[in-house]
Amino acid sequence: MTTNNSIEYGIDEAFPQQILSDELYPYLRSLFCILSLIFSLPAICFNTINIIIFCTIGVNDSITVCFLYLAVCDLCTMFSLSVGAFFMLFFSLRVPGSQNLNTYTFASAVVHGLFSDLASATTTYIALQRGLCVAWPFLTRHAFTRNRSVAVLIAITVVLLTTVLPRSVTFRFIYVPDPNNNASQIAVVHLFEIRTILENMYFIFVKFFMGFTQYIVMSVCALVIYIGMRSSMKLKSASSSAVSDNSQKTESSAKPVGQMNTKTDEIKTKATADTGKKPAQKELLVIKQALFVVVLQVICTTSGIIVYIFSMVEPRFHLGTEYHNLFYVVYGAVDLNYAVNAFFNFFIYLNFNSKFKKCFHSVFACGETSL
Repeated sequence: MTTNNSIEYGIDEAFPQQILSDELYPYLRSLFCILSLIFSLPAICFNTINIIIFCTIGVNDSITVCFLYLAVCDLCTMFSLSVGAFFMLFFSLRVPGSQNLNTYTFASAVVHGLFSDLASATTTYIALQRGLCVAWPFLTRHAFTRNRSVAVLIAITVVLLTTVLPRSVTFRFIYVPDPNNNASQIAVVHLFEIRTILENMYFIFVKFFMGFTQYIVMSVCALVIYIGMRSSMKLKSASSSAVSDNSQKTESSAKPVGQMNTKTDEIKTKATADTGKKPAQKELLVIKQALFVVVLQVICTTSGIIVYIFSMVEPRFHLGTEYHNLFYVVYGAVDLNYAVNAFFNFFIYLNFNSKFKKCFHSVFACGETSL
Protein backbone atom coordinates (compact mmCIF):
# COMPACT_ATOMS: atom_id res chain seq x y z
CA MET A 1 0.00 0.00 0.00
CA THR A 2 1.43 3.39 -0.91
CA THR A 3 1.62 6.35 1.40
CA ASN A 4 0.94 9.06 -1.21
CA ASN A 5 -2.30 10.00 0.53
CA SER A 6 -1.00 9.58 4.05
CA ILE A 7 -0.95 12.02 6.93
CA GLU A 8 2.49 12.62 8.37
CA TYR A 9 3.41 14.29 11.62
CA GLY A 10 6.40 14.33 13.91
CA ILE A 11 7.95 17.62 12.85
CA ASP A 12 6.18 20.64 14.33
CA GLU A 13 7.38 23.04 11.66
CA ALA A 14 5.56 21.04 8.98
CA PHE A 15 2.12 21.80 10.47
CA PRO A 16 -0.29 24.60 9.49
CA GLN A 17 -0.49 27.84 11.46
CA GLN A 18 -1.35 26.90 15.05
CA ILE A 19 -3.91 28.46 17.39
CA LEU A 20 -1.50 28.45 20.33
CA SER A 21 1.58 30.60 19.81
CA ASP A 22 4.98 29.00 19.49
CA GLU A 23 6.10 30.82 22.65
CA LEU A 24 3.20 29.66 24.84
CA TYR A 25 2.88 26.09 23.57
CA PRO A 26 6.18 24.65 24.95
CA TYR A 27 5.54 26.12 28.40
CA LEU A 28 2.03 24.69 28.64
CA ARG A 29 3.13 21.31 27.38
CA SER A 30 6.05 21.21 29.82
CA LEU A 31 3.80 22.28 32.70
CA PHE A 32 1.32 19.44 32.17
CA CYS A 33 4.17 16.96 31.72
CA ILE A 34 5.68 17.95 35.06
CA LEU A 35 2.31 17.84 36.85
CA SER A 36 1.56 14.42 35.34
CA LEU A 37 4.93 13.07 36.50
CA ILE A 38 4.32 14.40 40.03
CA PHE A 39 1.27 12.11 40.29
CA SER A 40 2.12 9.27 37.88
CA LEU A 41 5.51 8.30 39.35
CA PRO A 42 4.15 7.80 42.91
CA ALA A 43 1.07 6.14 41.36
CA ILE A 44 3.35 3.50 39.83
CA CYS A 45 4.66 2.67 43.31
CA PHE A 46 1.20 2.76 44.88
CA ASN A 47 -0.38 0.47 42.28
CA THR A 48 2.54 -1.95 42.57
CA ILE A 49 1.77 -2.08 46.30
CA ASN A 50 -1.93 -2.54 45.50
CA ILE A 51 -1.16 -5.56 43.33
CA ILE A 52 1.09 -7.10 45.99
CA ILE A 53 -1.47 -6.58 48.75
CA PHE A 54 -4.45 -7.92 46.78
CA CYS A 55 -2.45 -10.98 45.73
CA THR A 56 -1.41 -11.54 49.35
CA ILE A 57 -4.98 -11.24 50.58
CA GLY A 58 -6.15 -13.69 47.91
CA VAL A 59 -8.58 -13.19 45.06
CA ASN A 60 -11.38 -15.15 46.66
CA ASP A 61 -14.27 -12.82 45.87
CA SER A 62 -15.56 -10.75 43.00
CA ILE A 63 -14.70 -7.29 44.33
CA THR A 64 -11.07 -8.23 45.05
CA VAL A 65 -10.68 -9.58 41.52
CA CYS A 66 -11.98 -6.29 40.12
CA PHE A 67 -9.74 -4.14 42.29
CA LEU A 68 -6.71 -6.28 41.41
CA TYR A 69 -7.38 -5.92 37.69
CA LEU A 70 -7.99 -2.19 38.14
CA ALA A 71 -4.61 -1.88 39.86
CA VAL A 72 -2.91 -3.71 36.97
CA CYS A 73 -4.57 -1.39 34.42
CA ASP A 74 -3.65 1.69 36.45
CA LEU A 75 -0.05 0.50 36.73
CA CYS A 76 0.27 0.02 32.96
CA THR A 77 -1.48 3.34 32.35
CA MET A 78 0.82 5.26 34.68
CA PHE A 79 3.96 3.60 33.34
CA SER A 80 3.14 4.48 29.72
CA LEU A 81 2.01 7.96 30.78
CA SER A 82 5.27 8.57 32.65
CA VAL A 83 7.35 7.44 29.69
CA GLY A 84 5.38 9.68 27.33
CA ALA A 85 5.59 12.63 29.75
CA PHE A 86 9.38 12.29 30.00
CA PHE A 87 9.68 12.12 26.21
CA MET A 88 7.41 15.12 25.73
CA LEU A 89 9.20 17.13 28.43
CA PHE A 90 12.64 16.52 26.93
CA PHE A 91 11.33 17.38 23.47
CA SER A 92 9.66 20.58 24.69
CA LEU A 93 12.84 21.70 26.45
CA ARG A 94 14.85 20.95 23.28
CA VAL A 95 17.25 18.63 25.07
CA PRO A 96 20.05 17.55 22.69
CA GLY A 97 19.18 14.28 20.96
CA SER A 98 15.46 14.60 21.69
CA GLN A 99 14.31 15.38 18.13
CA ASN A 100 12.59 11.99 17.77
CA LEU A 101 10.97 11.90 21.21
CA ASN A 102 7.85 13.66 20.00
CA THR A 103 7.07 10.68 17.80
CA TYR A 104 7.81 8.18 20.56
CA THR A 105 5.37 10.10 22.77
CA PHE A 106 2.64 9.32 20.28
CA ALA A 107 3.51 5.61 20.43
CA SER A 108 3.33 5.58 24.23
CA ALA A 109 -0.03 7.39 24.04
CA VAL A 110 -1.53 4.42 22.15
CA VAL A 111 -0.61 2.07 25.03
CA HIS A 112 -1.75 4.62 27.59
CA GLY A 113 -5.12 4.99 25.84
CA LEU A 114 -5.73 1.24 25.81
CA PHE A 115 -5.11 0.70 29.52
CA SER A 116 -6.96 3.85 30.56
CA ASP A 117 -9.99 2.56 28.65
CA LEU A 118 -9.64 -0.79 30.42
CA ALA A 119 -9.42 0.95 33.80
CA SER A 120 -12.55 2.98 33.06
CA ALA A 121 -14.48 -0.11 31.93
CA THR A 122 -13.38 -2.03 35.04
CA THR A 123 -14.50 0.80 37.32
CA THR A 124 -17.84 0.84 35.52
CA TYR A 125 -18.26 -2.87 36.22
CA ILE A 126 -17.42 -2.27 39.89
CA ALA A 127 -20.02 0.50 40.04
CA LEU A 128 -22.66 -1.66 38.35
CA GLN A 129 -21.89 -4.59 40.63
CA ARG A 130 -22.11 -2.63 43.87
CA GLY A 131 -25.09 -0.57 42.67
CA LEU A 132 -27.14 -3.66 41.90
CA CYS A 133 -26.13 -5.27 45.20
CA VAL A 134 -27.32 -2.18 47.07
CA ALA A 135 -30.55 -1.79 45.07
CA TRP A 136 -31.55 -5.48 45.04
CA PRO A 137 -29.38 -7.22 47.67
CA PHE A 138 -31.35 -10.46 47.83
CA LEU A 139 -31.55 -10.94 44.05
CA THR A 140 -27.94 -10.07 43.19
CA ARG A 141 -26.00 -11.14 46.29
CA HIS A 142 -24.82 -14.38 44.66
CA ALA A 143 -24.94 -13.17 41.04
CA PHE A 144 -21.43 -11.64 41.02
CA THR A 145 -19.10 -14.52 41.75
CA ARG A 146 -15.34 -14.56 41.28
CA ASN A 147 -15.44 -16.70 38.14
CA ARG A 148 -18.15 -14.59 36.55
CA SER A 149 -16.21 -11.41 37.25
CA VAL A 150 -13.09 -12.93 35.69
CA ALA A 151 -15.12 -13.81 32.59
CA VAL A 152 -16.54 -10.28 32.39
CA LEU A 153 -13.09 -8.69 32.69
CA ILE A 154 -11.71 -10.98 29.99
CA ALA A 155 -14.62 -10.05 27.71
CA ILE A 156 -14.00 -6.33 28.32
CA THR A 157 -10.33 -6.78 27.44
CA VAL A 158 -11.09 -8.68 24.24
CA VAL A 159 -13.65 -6.09 23.08
CA LEU A 160 -11.27 -3.18 23.60
CA LEU A 161 -8.36 -4.99 21.97
CA THR A 162 -10.43 -5.67 18.86
CA THR A 163 -11.11 -1.93 18.51
CA VAL A 164 -7.66 -0.57 19.45
CA LEU A 165 -5.27 -2.99 17.72
CA PRO A 166 -6.66 -2.57 14.17
CA ARG A 167 -6.32 1.20 14.57
CA SER A 168 -2.71 0.77 15.68
CA VAL A 169 -1.90 -1.17 12.50
CA THR A 170 -2.43 2.02 10.47
CA PHE A 171 0.58 3.71 12.10
CA ARG A 172 3.97 3.67 10.45
CA PHE A 173 7.31 5.15 11.52
CA ILE A 174 9.44 6.50 8.71
CA TYR A 175 12.42 8.83 8.36
CA VAL A 176 11.65 12.19 6.75
CA PRO A 177 13.92 15.20 6.06
CA ASP A 178 14.13 17.67 8.92
CA PRO A 179 13.42 21.23 7.64
CA ASN A 180 15.84 22.72 10.18
CA ASN A 181 18.93 20.80 9.13
CA ASN A 182 20.14 18.20 6.67
CA ALA A 183 19.49 15.28 9.02
CA SER A 184 16.48 12.95 9.02
CA GLN A 185 13.81 12.65 11.67
CA ILE A 186 11.32 9.93 12.57
CA ALA A 187 7.72 10.80 11.75
CA VAL A 188 4.41 9.00 12.19
CA VAL A 189 2.47 8.09 9.07
CA HIS A 190 -1.24 7.34 9.04
CA LEU A 191 -2.21 5.25 6.03
CA PHE A 192 -5.13 7.32 4.83
CA GLU A 193 -7.06 4.57 3.01
CA ILE A 194 -7.87 2.59 6.15
CA ARG A 195 -7.06 5.14 8.79
CA THR A 196 -10.28 7.13 8.40
CA ILE A 197 -12.58 4.14 8.92
CA LEU A 198 -10.70 2.70 11.90
CA GLU A 199 -10.12 6.10 13.49
CA ASN A 200 -13.80 6.97 13.27
CA MET A 201 -14.78 3.55 14.62
CA TYR A 202 -12.41 3.96 17.56
CA PHE A 203 -13.53 7.46 18.54
CA ILE A 204 -17.24 6.84 17.97
CA PHE A 205 -17.46 3.40 19.61
CA VAL A 206 -14.76 3.49 22.32
CA LYS A 207 -14.23 7.12 23.22
CA PHE A 208 -17.71 8.51 22.66
CA PHE A 209 -20.31 5.72 22.90
CA MET A 210 -18.58 3.49 25.46
CA GLY A 211 -17.04 6.42 27.33
CA PHE A 212 -20.32 8.32 27.58
CA THR A 213 -22.26 5.16 28.52
CA GLN A 214 -19.72 4.28 31.21
CA TYR A 215 -19.90 7.82 32.55
CA ILE A 216 -23.71 7.67 32.84
CA VAL A 217 -23.65 4.18 34.41
CA MET A 218 -21.01 5.17 36.97
CA SER A 219 -22.86 8.37 37.88
CA VAL A 220 -26.21 6.60 38.33
CA CYS A 221 -24.69 3.70 40.28
CA ALA A 222 -22.75 6.10 42.51
CA LEU A 223 -26.02 7.87 43.33
CA VAL A 224 -27.75 4.54 44.03
CA ILE A 225 -24.89 3.41 46.28
CA TYR A 226 -24.94 6.70 48.19
CA ILE A 227 -28.72 6.63 48.73
CA GLY A 228 -28.61 2.98 49.76
CA MET A 229 -25.74 3.62 52.15
CA ARG A 230 -27.53 6.54 53.77
CA SER A 231 -30.73 4.50 54.15
CA SER A 232 -28.78 1.62 55.67
CA MET A 233 -27.07 3.93 58.16
CA LYS A 234 -30.40 5.45 59.22
CA LEU A 235 -31.94 1.98 59.64
CA LYS A 236 -29.01 0.78 61.73
CA SER A 237 -29.17 3.92 63.86
CA ALA A 238 -32.87 3.37 64.49
CA SER A 239 -32.40 -0.32 65.29
CA SER A 240 -29.49 0.35 67.64
CA SER A 241 -31.55 2.95 69.53
CA ALA A 242 -34.39 0.42 69.78
CA VAL A 243 -31.99 -2.20 71.19
CA SER A 244 -30.68 0.36 73.66
CA ASP A 245 -34.22 1.16 74.84
CA ASN A 246 -35.03 -2.53 75.28
CA SER A 247 -31.85 -3.12 77.26
CA GLN A 248 -32.70 -0.21 79.55
CA LYS A 249 -36.19 -1.62 80.15
CA THR A 250 -34.74 -5.05 80.91
CA GLU A 251 -32.26 -3.47 83.30
CA SER A 252 -34.93 -1.55 85.20
CA SER A 253 -37.19 -4.62 85.51
CA ALA A 254 -34.31 -6.83 86.62
CA LYS A 255 -33.05 -4.54 89.39
CA PRO A 256 -35.28 -5.98 92.16
CA VAL A 257 -34.03 -9.49 91.44
CA GLY A 258 -30.38 -8.68 91.95
CA GLN A 259 -27.51 -6.59 90.69
CA MET A 260 -25.37 -9.55 89.57
CA ASN A 261 -27.96 -10.83 87.10
CA THR A 262 -28.43 -7.31 85.76
CA LYS A 263 -24.72 -6.87 85.04
CA THR A 264 -24.50 -10.28 83.40
CA ASP A 265 -27.47 -9.54 81.13
CA GLU A 266 -25.98 -6.16 80.26
CA ILE A 267 -22.66 -7.74 79.23
CA LYS A 268 -24.44 -10.34 77.12
CA THR A 269 -26.56 -7.67 75.42
CA LYS A 270 -23.48 -5.60 74.54
CA ALA A 271 -21.62 -8.64 73.25
CA THR A 272 -24.55 -9.63 71.04
CA ALA A 273 -24.84 -6.09 69.69
CA ASP A 274 -21.10 -5.89 68.95
CA THR A 275 -21.18 -9.26 67.19
CA GLY A 276 -23.99 -8.08 64.94
CA LYS A 277 -22.31 -4.75 64.21
CA LYS A 278 -18.98 -6.15 62.96
CA PRO A 279 -20.26 -7.78 59.73
CA ALA A 280 -22.47 -4.77 59.06
CA GLN A 281 -19.55 -2.37 59.53
CA LYS A 282 -17.34 -4.41 57.19
CA GLU A 283 -20.06 -4.43 54.53
CA LEU A 284 -20.48 -0.68 54.94
CA LEU A 285 -16.73 -0.14 54.47
CA VAL A 286 -16.81 -2.22 51.27
CA ILE A 287 -19.66 -0.07 49.96
CA LYS A 288 -17.82 3.13 50.89
CA GLN A 289 -14.66 1.86 49.20
CA ALA A 290 -16.50 1.18 45.94
CA LEU A 291 -18.37 4.49 46.20
CA PHE A 292 -15.21 6.58 46.57
CA VAL A 293 -13.43 4.71 43.74
CA VAL A 294 -16.39 5.27 41.41
CA VAL A 295 -16.90 8.93 42.37
CA LEU A 296 -13.20 9.63 41.86
CA GLN A 297 -13.37 7.98 38.44
CA VAL A 298 -16.43 10.06 37.49
CA ILE A 299 -14.76 13.32 38.54
CA CYS A 300 -11.49 12.55 36.75
CA THR A 301 -13.13 11.41 33.50
CA THR A 302 -15.45 14.39 33.16
CA SER A 303 -12.84 16.42 31.31
CA GLY A 304 -12.14 13.51 28.97
CA ILE A 305 -15.83 13.14 28.08
CA ILE A 306 -16.05 16.84 27.25
CA VAL A 307 -12.94 16.63 25.05
CA TYR A 308 -14.23 13.54 23.20
CA ILE A 309 -17.55 15.28 22.49
CA PHE A 310 -15.69 18.34 21.21
CA SER A 311 -13.50 16.19 18.96
CA MET A 312 -16.66 14.70 17.43
CA VAL A 313 -18.17 18.07 16.54
CA GLU A 314 -14.88 19.73 15.56
CA PRO A 315 -13.08 17.66 12.87
CA ARG A 316 -10.02 19.92 13.02
CA PHE A 317 -9.31 18.94 16.62
CA HIS A 318 -6.80 16.24 15.65
CA LEU A 319 -3.08 15.87 15.07
CA GLY A 320 -1.61 17.44 11.97
CA THR A 321 -4.08 20.36 11.78
CA GLU A 322 -4.13 23.95 13.07
CA TYR A 323 -5.39 22.46 16.36
CA HIS A 324 -2.33 20.20 16.68
CA ASN A 325 -0.70 22.15 19.53
CA LEU A 326 -4.03 22.65 21.32
CA PHE A 327 -4.72 18.92 20.95
CA TYR A 328 -1.49 18.05 22.80
CA VAL A 329 -2.09 20.59 25.58
CA VAL A 330 -5.73 19.58 26.16
CA TYR A 331 -4.91 15.88 26.27
CA GLY A 332 -2.07 16.71 28.64
CA ALA A 333 -4.70 18.05 31.04
CA VAL A 334 -6.85 14.94 30.52
CA ASP A 335 -3.87 12.68 31.24
CA LEU A 336 -3.23 14.65 34.43
CA ASN A 337 -6.72 13.70 35.64
CA TYR A 338 -6.00 10.02 34.94
CA ALA A 339 -2.81 10.31 36.99
CA VAL A 340 -4.69 11.89 39.90
CA ASN A 341 -7.24 9.07 39.77
CA ALA A 342 -4.63 6.31 39.89
CA PHE A 343 -2.74 8.17 42.62
CA PHE A 344 -5.61 8.39 45.13
CA ASN A 345 -7.00 4.85 44.74
CA PHE A 346 -4.30 3.54 47.08
CA PHE A 347 -5.46 5.83 49.90
CA ILE A 348 -9.08 4.79 49.36
CA TYR A 349 -8.13 1.12 49.81
CA LEU A 350 -6.02 1.95 52.85
CA ASN A 351 -8.84 3.81 54.60
CA PHE A 352 -11.88 1.70 53.69
CA ASN A 353 -10.54 -1.86 53.25
CA SER A 354 -9.70 -3.43 56.61
CA LYS A 355 -8.03 -6.49 55.05
CA PHE A 356 -5.94 -4.28 52.78
CA LYS A 357 -4.85 -2.13 55.73
CA LYS A 358 -3.91 -5.11 57.91
CA CYS A 359 -2.01 -6.80 55.11
CA PHE A 360 -0.23 -3.56 54.22
CA HIS A 361 1.04 -3.14 57.79
CA SER A 362 1.97 -6.81 57.91
CA VAL A 363 3.96 -6.79 54.66
CA PHE A 364 5.55 -3.33 54.70
CA ALA A 365 5.59 -2.40 58.40
CA CYS A 366 6.73 -5.81 59.72
CA GLY A 367 3.68 -6.04 61.93
CA GLU A 368 2.24 -9.34 63.03
CA THR A 369 -1.43 -8.94 62.17
CA SER A 370 -3.77 -11.68 61.15
CA LEU A 371 -6.02 -11.41 58.16
